[in-house]
Amino acid sequence: MKRLVYFLLPLFFLVFLNIASCKKKNLLTPVCDGSIPNYDTDIKKIIDTKCMGTFCHNAGANRGDFTSYSNLEPYINNGAFHRTVLVDQTMPKGNKNALTQEEINKFQCWADNNYPEK
Repeated sequence: MKRLVYFLLPLFFLVFLNIASCKKKNLLTPVCDGSIPNYDTDIKKIIDTKCMGTFCHNAGANRGDFTSYSNLEPYINNGAFHRTVLVDQTMPKGNKNALTQEEINKFQCWADNNYPEK
């Protein structure tokens, strides 16, 4: 029994450490500057640049096709887009695709104005 405990305890610790390290650190604080960005003019440019990599949110992607407003709308309506981009800041994945403060602020303004398309 002791052997099992000595085996499982470090294993549990490693799994916990791995899960904890997946969370993004140094979250940005989204702040709206009063602007009213819309999907067509402002947001699509950011999504096209940061979210269209291989196996991400390009046309036909099973993780969500964000190439048009109508495809993104279900993720806006169920709160998933807001949660992953503004609250948890787990999207987009990878440091090279990380949103800048300016971009996250633009997303916050877009959210504050009920995600206008045009």
